[in-house]
Amino acid sequence: MKTPSISTLSFGLVGVTAVLLFAIGAPNSRIVPPPAAPVAPPPSVSANGFSLASTSVDLPTDEAQYPDGPHADVINANCTSCHSASMALNQPPLSADQWTAEVTKMREVYKAPVAEADVPAIVAYLAGMSAKLPGVAKGKAQDPDPKTAPDVSGGSG
Repeated sequence: MKTPSISTLSFGLVGVTAVLLFAIGAPNSRIVPPPAAPVAPPPSVSANGFSLASTSVDLPTDEAQYPDGPHADVINANCTSCHSASMALNQPPLSADQWTAEVTKMREVYKAPVAEADVPAIVAYLAGMSAKLPGVAKGKAQDPDPKTAPDVSGGSG
């Protein structure tokens, strides 16, 4: 077999390059997609090397009301302004003293807009609902001082 000459190799290289450029097309023949709209970063605050950024959370809608019963109107008017009925009704059964401590904590620690005059009706309703659940708790409140915020440190005790 005879080795191809330089001119034959050059002609072949030019031919391959021409076919490749033809396949690619002219420099401006492609449709360029429009640039993506810039996404604004979430609002943030930075100080002393520490940054906080805002985020949004979509919470599920829970429009359940407390079931009918004595004082249901009072509890629906007061308690559903801060949390759902489902959340409160899924708590373990508590005694009247324990519910009193919880309602007092909601008013005094978390500043729930509940009138002092409505507390007995709310406690009566919640204790009545707890009485319908199996394993009703008996005894005093678990929080020795309902005016103290709960420990949220995450410690084990």
